[in-house]
Amino acid sequence: MTNSKETRKKSKEIGIEGLGSISELEADIMKIVWEKKKATVREIHEELLKKEIQKKEQNFIPYTTVMSTMSTLAEKGLLHQDKSAKTYVYSPAVDKKELSKSIIKSVAEKLLEESSKPLVSKFLSDDRNITKEGIQRLLDEIDKL
Repeated sequence: MTNSKETRKKSKEIGIEGLGSISELEADIMKIVWEKKKATVREIHEELLKKEIQKKEQNFIPYTTVMSTMSTLAEKGLLHQDKSAKTYVYSPAVDKKELSKSIIKSVAEKLLEESSKPLVSKFLSDDRNITKEGIQRLLDEIDKL
């Protein structure tokens, strides 16, 4: 008999595994919740299935995986979990830029040399930098050090 953990599709980590990281599935869920403002597990699951169907992926994500991932996001403090009704309703506890800053800061603190930490700190002090282009500029500046 095969272990169910061995057959599960592993989600890649964004950031550094553990504190300050988020899996691809968690990131996908957060994007949908940010867009909808409030959502149930079923609504998120349906959105993820639509995306998987559009990509023509073979392995569809189980409802229970979405449910446990959303509970984990609530435990991490990234989602609010309203338990007042029969069906839990989730809403964002952090905005996109706040989460991006947290991940960038975590990576910087763990990987970068002391000389680049002030550059990252200055970068994170201005929310307008938290864009794909801004992050690329930061990476280019770090390469020059």
